[in-house]
Amino acid sequence: MTGGVGAKLRELRKARGVTQRALAAEVGIHFSSLSNIENDKEPCGEGTIRRLAEALGADEDLLLGEAGHRAMPFRVLGHIAAGTPIEATEHVNTFDLSEQFDPRDHFMLRVRGDSMILDGINDGDLSVIRHAVSARNGQTVVAIVGDEEATLKRYSCSGSKVTLTPANPDLQPVTYHKRDVQIRGILVGIVRTAVR
Repeated sequence: MTGGVGAKLRELRKARGVTQRALAAEVGIHFSSLSNIENDKEPCGEGTIRRLAEALGADEDLLLGEAGHRAMPFRVLGHIAAGTPIEATEHVNTFDLSEQFDPRDHFMLRVRGDSMILDGINDGDLSVIRHAVSARNGQTVVAIVGDEEATLKRYSCSGSKVTLTPANPDLQPVTYHKRDVQIRGILVGIVRTAVR
């Protein structure tokens, strides 16, 4: 299921074989409002989303947010020393990943493998990627090579050749013709999902 709330709602409604008029009547809104919601011309309140989800037999979280669930920011309680210990004080803030990385310009990919471990990118981590179709030498990119194979590697381009370099001494760089490499994004962050 792709797109915003409206697109998700329309996709669910059509999959259930329900007309706009029938669904609108069931949840107590005008069918023109439902049409506007589905076309992202009118905002949809949480109460309406709840009723729509219930009427369609769907999880309301599926209709909320680009990630398919309501975002709840993490609490940032203060600072922690990674060197000399510091005074333990609590200053509560929140951290919402979408405030740091706009979901319209970024996406996440779960890392599989150990080719980037020297850059602190481990198997199972979530990589935060900014949409891009070009890159500068030295940037870590999501590249599509050959027959739609995707990889996360350091990028270097010289003339008609592109070299994708792992950050693992056990692995070797691979060089491709420029036409055989498509850049899909640039690494801008890592979310560690397991502590080793």
